[in-house]
Amino acid sequence: MPVRIRLARHGYKKNPLYHIVAINSKRPREGKPLETLGIYDPIPKLRAGVVVPPQANVFGNEAEGLIKKEKEIKWNVDRINYWLGVGAEPTRSVVKLLERGGVLTTPHKWQHAWSPTPSSTTPSSSTSSTQQTISQ
Repeated sequence: MPVRIRLARHGYKKNPLYHIVAINSKRPREGKPLETLGIYDPIPKLRAGVVVPPQANVFGNEAEGLIKKEKEIKWNVDRINYWLGVGAEPTRSVVKLLERGGVLTTPHKWQHAWSPTPSSTTPSSSTSSTQQTISQ
């Protein structure tokens, strides 16, 4: 059973909220996950506990940067490391989030099924290039 770490979309129309989940790769996007590992809210919002200065209520200060809106991301690093250690494959978007958050320290390599690998070159071209390097 190949396990993927991916985003499951929740929320409303034009207001997405994603759960970071470990799930069987054959399941649909909103299928039942094996485990929920975190939450990612990509829409910047003014979070509770953020102190807004009184002059920020003036029109236009939001564009000038006085009011800071933040994207929210919460995850369980121990469980993510467990699933990565077991062999779960994260999707591209999850890899980007984990790299930006500092969970993945080494860059993740993607192996595309459609791109040629170095071992899949034709044998005739590889032997001719070897012969050329030997003769020179």
